[in-house]
Amino acid sequence: MFKSLKMKLFILFFFVTILPMAFVAYITYQSQREDIKQQTDQLLFALGDSAAVSLDDFIQERLQDVATIAQNPVIQNPDSDFDDIQKELKKFVELNSIYFGAIFIDTDGIITVDVDDTVIGTDLSDRKWFQKTLRGGVHLSDIYISDVIDRQILNMSGSVQDENGRIHGVVSPSFDLQYLWRRIDLFTRQQQSIGLGGYAFLVNQNGDIVAHPNQDISGRQNFFEDYDLSTEQFNHIVQNRLIYTHEESEMLQTFVKLDKKNGFENDWYVGIAVPLANIQDPLNQLLTKYLILFSCVLLIVIIGVFKLSNYIVKPLQRLVFATSDFAFGKKVYPLSTNSYHEVDTLTRTFNMMMRRLVEREKSHQKSTLILETTDNGVLSFQKDSRLITTFNRTCEELFGVKKESVIGLKIDDFIKFNPAFQQFYRCAKLQGIIDKQQFNTQFEFLCKFKDAPRYFFMSLSPLKDLNNEQEFEGILLVFNDTTDKREMEMKLNRSEKLQMVGQLAAGFAHEIRNPLTTIRGFIQLFVRSDEVSESQKTHYDVIIKEIDRVNEIISELLNMANPNHVTVHEETDIVKLINEINILYKTEAEWRRVDFRVECESLPPVWIKKNKLHQILMNLVKNALEAIQEEGELTISAQVDPTESFIKLTVADNGGGMDPNTLAKLGTPFFTTKESGTGLGIITCYRLIEELGGTMEIESEQGRGTTFILFIPIER
Repeated sequence: MFKSLKMKLFILFFFVTILPMAFVAYITYQSQREDIKQQTDQLLFALGDSAAVSLDDFIQERLQDVATIAQNPVIQNPDSDFDDIQKELKKFVELNSIYFGAIFIDTDGIITVDVDDTVIGTDLSDRKWFQKTLRGGVHLSDIYISDVIDRQILNMSGSVQDENGRIHGVVSPSFDLQYLWRRIDLFTRQQQSIGLGGYAFLVNQNGDIVAHPNQDISGRQNFFEDYDLSTEQFNHIVQNRLIYTHEESEMLQTFVKLDKKNGFENDWYVGIAVPLANIQDPLNQLLTKYLILFSCVLLIVIIGVFKLSNYIVKPLQRLVFATSDFAFGKKVYPLSTNSYHEVDTLTRTFNMMMRRLVEREKSHQKSTLILETTDNGVLSFQKDSRLITTFNRTCEELFGVKKESVIGLKIDDFIKFNPAFQQFYRCAKLQGIIDKQQFNTQFEFLCKFKDAPRYFFMSLSPLKDLNNEQEFEGILLVFNDTTDKREMEMKLNRSEKLQMVGQLAAGFAHEIRNPLTTIRGFIQLFVRSDEVSESQKTHYDVIIKEIDRVNEIISELLNMANPNHVTVHEETDIVKLINEINILYKTEAEWRRVDFRVECESLPPVWIKKNKLHQILMNLVKNALEAIQEEGELTISAQVDPTESFIKLTVADNGGGMDPNTLAKLGTPFFTTKESGTGLGIITCYRLIEELGGTMEIESEQGRGTTFILFIPIER
């Protein structure tokens, strides 16, 4: 970003113009900010001092009023009756509208005189202010909420002495606190008039709010608790004349202590509270002006920079965009050369380079298309880093992983996390071939891939180093799946073997049938002879039945020789047929201690030659029983294939199984692993299942058993 010409020009102008201006503006702003703060602090302290002086005068006046009424001659005379004292008190109240009542209390604390006769007889002897006043002088109490009238009162009292200086009572005028509220409210209005806002209030040494514009909280809330202040912190603020800022309420506050006087010993503090926003408004306005000025200059600089940079950079930018589009594969037309000399030279070079790269890209795309569309799997990796560099579509399908997640991965890591490729790599014995550098080799191998045996043809070649043809930088694996080809060859081979066996069986059957016919004829003559006993006739009947059975077998052999021979089809219930096989071999299975089980679901009838399927099942069951040595399991199961076009019939045993070599030779005429076997049973089953229009598959693993899977077509 900072390497672009536009950005460099912008940074240059920024340092030349914006930074100096910003520095000057910052210094000026900080200076004016400090001046405004000092002026505000001085104004707050001036307001506080003015309010404190005014309240001091107000308190002094009240003390003088109390002293005046206490020195009234009538009241000082202990012989004056109560009516005279009451008249003097009324005169005092009438002359001073700030008071609304007055009382006279004797030395026992009993109210003896009241201007309106409402509290006469009340005992005030337990009041602290009374006890203190009784010791002499005048006294102004703290403002408190009376438990009698449930509102704030300020008690003023003075001791009454006779001419001998003996105290014979206490006089106490009732002061209307509204006058004090108005005096404090006067300072609040003064703050409002000069634009500071806020208010003035009064607190005592305990933090109790004595007077406040909101009279509902006067005497009922504690300033220290509301603002989380301790007495020490508050005294520190007052003594050092500090400005206290409360973040939650966003208020600035200053406090000035009222002077103590003879008769007024309370610690009262007048507070001046101003909203922080009102103090910051001038600063915000000043900051806004500087920001507007700075923004205007910055905008002018940016416009100038972009105008200048466009004039210089535009031809180069066009070339950059064309290069970027070409790099991302977009179609780019040759650029015109109508700028200054240096750029025109660069443009002509770019056009020539682009033309050559397009030709090379077309050649590369053609090669890639061939690589991706071929049925051969193509995989390559580097010799030293062992990073996979090529992985085509066939590899994706075979190993079940996308090319994007394989390219750039080490071949060793791919072997670890992909079981399919791990099996493929092991079956092909690639590690040994690569270690021995046996390149330019081709070979075929068998791999049990995804639970099925598959054949692959592999070609392994080195990839030459482009800088040094004597060295190679990578290894190329090209392989294709030859399983279908091998299966086709095996089926063709099996078909040829079946044909050969069929022809042999036809000649063999023809040579046997002729003498059997003669033998059967003579036996029939013997049966009709009168010289033959009944027991001999029974024996001859058995011989004739066995000869007929041999003839039937010979007919089957002839049918093997002629697969196109017309046979009679009939509707067959496969479940019933399997149960018949179960009954037929159940005794032998019990004798061999084999668990013979049948697992069949409801199946539709099929239209086939029943005897052929019967013969197939007999051969497979017999082979299975002979393969199980002792206490094994034999299972015949049948169900409809998911495609609903075949019935899948399975004969499975857990006998000794077969190795891959034996399994590959299975079906070869006269190949057998049994001492008394003929090697014709499985090949006969192949021929019979083909005549039924089905197929047969064999799965076997040495030591775990063998499974024969028959697919019988359902359609008639």
